[in-house]
Amino acid sequence: MKKSLIAFAVLSAFASAASAQSSVVLYGVVDAATSHMSNQSATCGKKFSLDSGSLSSSRWGLKGSEDMGNGLKANFQLESSLQVDTGVAGSLFDRIATVGLSGDFGTVNLGRQTNLAYDTLTQVDPMGVAHVGTNPNIVLGAMNNVALFSTHGSSAGVTSATRQNNSVKFAFPSVLGGINFGAMYGFGEKTGDASASSYVGGSAGFSQNGMTAVFSYGQMKDATNSSTLRSYTGGAKFEVNADITLKVTYAENEINTTGRAISVFGAGADFKVSPSTTLTAAYYANRRSGDMSGKADQYVGLVKYALSKRTTAYASFSYAKAGTTAAKDQELGLFIGAGNKTATRTLVGVNHAF
Repeated sequence: MKKSLIAFAVLSAFASAASAQSSVVLYGVVDAATSHMSNQSATCGKKFSLDSGSLSSSRWGLKGSEDMGNGLKANFQLESSLQVDTGVAGSLFDRIATVGLSGDFGTVNLGRQTNLAYDTLTQVDPMGVAHVGTNPNIVLGAMNNVALFSTHGSSAGVTSATRQNNSVKFAFPSVLGGINFGAMYGFGEKTGDASASSYVGGSAGFSQNGMTAVFSYGQMKDATNSSTLRSYTGGAKFEVNADITLKVTYAENEINTTGRAISVFGAGADFKVSPSTTLTAAYYANRRSGDMSGKADQYVGLVKYALSKRTTAYASFSYAKAGTTAAKDQELGLFIGAGNKTATRTLVGVNHAF
């Protein structure tokens, strides 16, 4: 009887140790804001609404890891979009669905995941990726626009180019105290043509002593392998002191067959006016050339107040101005209604992370 009890105790101890080596976390962001927008039509054009994901995208997900010893871990992440205003979720795990390994060699993830342009710009975006639905760095720089960018890459014909299906992403370990490199490949999965609908890219970055600089390049093919979409992104941020951070970005993508080139220059600053309050000012210059000429500028002021470590109240005012009232310019303005050259937007909301 004693031997049985001892054996049971030993097995229980091993089971507890094994369980402690694995972890699964439920996480997410719930974000909603009241919105007032001007010039949304050729007549009065005012629009009042309740919007989801204004400070950051509303989402929920599962992620976990298993410690397999000797520094080697198995990791997974599953993430789905969420519309707080209606309660409607996106396709199950439409944002991220990956499994991979990490260790002294770096980290490798396989599945559906963000492209390197997104990874680069989100590190240094002047607004900290706020207003993701109309943020020029995300919509135009990271190519999260179905109308403009759904014809190339391994997600072609399904979603925008921001997230790539069937992809492998590798992050090398940092060297020399802060230099890092990354690589990514998306399989087009077309029989007889490995390049069609494929994605290939590389990135480099440096972060040390309050200075961060990042760069990436990506190349995507269309389904017939007759057209190439190339993406160039870069940016930097500098912590002047504990209260002021300056940011600058540049993104450009071009299609070789049509000559269309879309670029975004961004600049901004964060001002920490108290332990709980941060003010952000941002400017974006959006341009189109090659196939046609287009331009629009966007100005944003944002204030965030931390109610707790996980809950933030915020308010913002945005002003967009297009070069003309033509659709080619309004498309770059991102929230200008048809028949107008300018528009404003005022948001007041709450963001909670769990």
